[in-house]
Amino acid sequence: MERRIADAEKELDTIRTTIPGTETGRGYLKGLEGLLLTTKSNDDKYLYLAKIEKTEKKLRTLRKEFVDHGKNTLHSDYDRGYFQALENFIRKLERSDLTQVNSAEENKKVKG
Repeated sequence: MERRIADAEKELDTIRTTIPGTETGRGYLKGLEGLLLTTKSNDDKYLYLAKIEKTEKKLRTLRKEFVDHGKNTLHSDYDRGYFQALENFIRKLERSDLTQVNSAEENKKVKG
């Protein structure tokens, strides 16, 4: 896990140098920084994403919520950028092996 966090920090440094200085860009960057900080924290009591079941269905629903917030013009550009970062994170989770394992376990519970 430590190595993955170090890799994420390096990737975040790269993103910092390439992301536009717009409000949307700043919100996106803060979203990524928040995800990294909560991942580094040992206390997940305040981390919403750590508490959800990472099944395909739940992640799809959550990503749709983030997409809707990211497109909602009632939110500021900063907030829309923040939600876009969360959407991209969920999209990565959807493609991960962890999601496939959790979905298989959920299917066993339903059938069993």
